[in-house]
Amino acid sequence: MDENLRRQIEHDCRNLLYRHAHLSDRGQVAEAVGLFVPDGTWIRGGKPYTGHQQMLSSSSRPATAISRHFTANTVVDVQDENHASAVSYYIVFRHDAGVPDPKFPLPLGGAFSMGEWHDRYVRTPDGWRFEFREVKRLFQQPD
Repeated sequence: MDENLRRQIEHDCRNLLYRHAHLSDRGQVAEAVGLFVPDGTWIRGGKPYTGHQQMLSSSSRPATAISRHFTANTVVDVQDENHASAVSYYIVFRHDAGVPDPKFPLPLGGAFSMGEWHDRYVRTPDGWRFEFREVKRLFQQPD
């Protein structure tokens, strides 16, 4: 494979991953789910959700909750011109402000969770999309 093409695929897949985090943090769940292929699978909390409808129905977050995902150490492996995979570390901070339009800055507590995202990507006519994502929490705040 041409080195420039491999780099472009890595770049596009990383940007897809970052876009997903940004959309999720802003409560744009339908747009975030739209970054998956229609029959894609997202495993969260050990439970698989396949297809956009299942993903949407499984996503519930209070309107007053604020979250920010930080992603690091993403390594993208390009299989071919249409398939890639990646593993990323993530850490997420979350706070329920109790009101829909809070005054910032909010109190900073410890991270809500830290773990890995295991992703598979596929090129579609609309660009790169998630085919599969598994969230593997390694650390989590106790309830």
